[in-house]
Amino acid sequence: MYCILKINKKNSGFTLIEILLALMIMAGVCAATYMTFSVVSTAWKKGMAMSDDLHHGDFAIEQLVMALRSAYYPQTGGGNGMYGFQMKNNGGGENSSDVISWVKLGGALVGTDCPFCESPHRVQFWVGENKDGENCGAVRAWQLQGQAEDFDPEKVSPQFISREITGFKCRVSYRKVNDEVEWLDEWEDALTNKLPTMVEVTLYMRPLSDGEKAVEVKRVVTIPVAPLSGPWK
Repeated sequence: MYCILKINKKNSGFTLIEILLALMIMAGVCAATYMTFSVVSTAWKKGMAMSDDLHHGDFAIEQLVMALRSAYYPQTGGGNGMYGFQMKNNGGGENSSDVISWVKLGGALVGTDCPFCESPHRVQFWVGENKDGENCGAVRAWQLQGQAEDFDPEKVSPQFISREITGFKCRVSYRKVNDEVEWLDEWEDALTNKLPTMVEVTLYMRPLSDGEKAVEVKRVVTIPVAPLSGPWK
């Protein structure tokens, strides 16, 4: 006697709802993965841009610091205004555009190949427009001695050291009040035959994106030869 067993086979496939649910989960995972990658990629690009910006800022401000520390004032300078520090205050904040000028020695800001870098020369630093109309850190330099009577320093062609610099602010100090440094935004005409003992310089670098704040790079510099230009009143 034979026993015949009948086996009912169940459908082993996926229903439409299960497939749609799997697709939704996969889409969510892909979207989350893409968003994570996009955020990390954007942060990396901004970090690289920030690093590049700071590199330009550090180079420019170190040149400025070395140039200020190389300020020149002869023992017999007396009241001769040709060796004095000059400053023009042009606003505040990241849109400031101060102008400073002083006499120095050495290749800072002008380069070691400059023909008069080892003799006293006056430099001027500010933020000006280049030929493309962009704000850039600008330097103008000229030899102190041997110039013609009609010499006009404004006709000396400027050199643009960094197109990343969009603003420049300077403050000076020559004394302490109650052990606190007194910073001045103006260098008075009566003091232009003298050198400040300290200078605070701030460079504002081009922001990473439109609408963002400028990157600020700041240094405080002491001027070793400042005491020669005293006494202070």
